[in-house]
Amino acid sequence: MGRLTAIALAAALALVAGSSPLDAATSAGARICRKGFTVNGRTYAQKRLDLLLACSDKFLKCELMKEIDGLDPASCRASVADACTRRIGAAPDSSLSKAALRFELKIGGYCQSDAYAYPDVVSTGPGGLWFGTDPACAAEVDLPSFLVCLRGELEARVDGLVSILKPRTALLFDNAGLGAGFPTLVRPPLVDQVVAATAPGSGTLVAPGTIAVAVGSGLRFTGDAATLSCNGSDNNGRVTVTVGSGPTAKSLVLREPFTADVAIFGPFVAPASVPYTIEFKDGSCQDFASGTVDVS
Repeated sequence: MGRLTAIALAAALALVAGSSPLDAATSAGARICRKGFTVNGRTYAQKRLDLLLACSDKFLKCELMKEIDGLDPASCRASVADACTRRIGAAPDSSLSKAALRFELKIGGYCQSDAYAYPDVVSTGPGGLWFGTDPACAAEVDLPSFLVCLRGELEARVDGLVSILKPRTALLFDNAGLGAGFPTLVRPPLVDQVVAATAPGSGTLVAPGTIAVAVGSGLRFTGDAATLSCNGSDNNGRVTVTVGSGPTAKSLVLREPFTADVAIFGPFVAPASVPYTIEFKDGSCQDFASGTVDVS
C-alpha cells in the first residue's frame, strides 16, 4: 500500500469513527422520543377518557334518580361534585391535572437531549417526526409550549368522544361548576338569563317575565354578583331556580358570590310553555319571581 493511500484510508477511518457515535445517538434519540409520544399520548388519552366518563356517569345517575324515581338528587349531586372536583377539577393536585403534567414531563424528558431535540420533533426531513405538519402547534417556539398545544388537541379529540358516549356530560359538568375546564365538550345552543336585583343590596328581584327559547336550545341562568349580595360578606346567599312543574320540575341553586355557578335547563326539544320560579334568600333579604319559558 502506498504512503498516500495509507494516509487517505486513515483519514476515512477517522471520519467514520468520528461520525458513527453521533448517528447512533441520533437514532437512539429518535426511537426513544417516538416511543415517548406513543406511550404517553395513549396513556393520557385513556386516563382522561376514563375520568370524564366516570364522573359523567355518576352525575347522570343523580339526574336519573330524579327523572325516573322522583327522588331528591341534591345530596347525590353534592357528593359527586366533591369527588369529581378531586378527580377532574382545575386544581394542580386533581387526578386529571397530574395526568396532564405527566404527559408533558415524560415526553419532554424523552425528546430533549443533545442528540435529539425539538427541531428534530418538528422536522419533516430524514429522522424527523413530522410534527411540523400540525397546523395548530407547529409554530410553537419550544418543546414545552408545543406539548401544551398538542395536549390541547388531544383533549379536544377525547372530549368529543365523551360527548358521543355521554351526550349530557357538558351540561352536567356545567351545573356542577366543572364545565369551564372542558370547553370542547359539545353543548346545545344556550339562552342566557341573568338573575339580578333592582339595586345592590335591595333584596328585590328583577322579574324576567317570559323567556323565549328556541326548540333545541337550553336555558342558562347566572347570578348578578353586583346586585344580589344583600347581607354583608357572609356569602350565604342562594338563588334557587326551578323550571317545570310537578314531578318533572328541576331545581338548581346559584350560590353567593354568584360569580361561578350556572343553572342550565334543557335543551327543550318541542314547543311548550314551561313555568319557572326564582327564589332568592340572603339573610333577611328574600324575594320570589315567576314566569314562563316560551319554547318555540
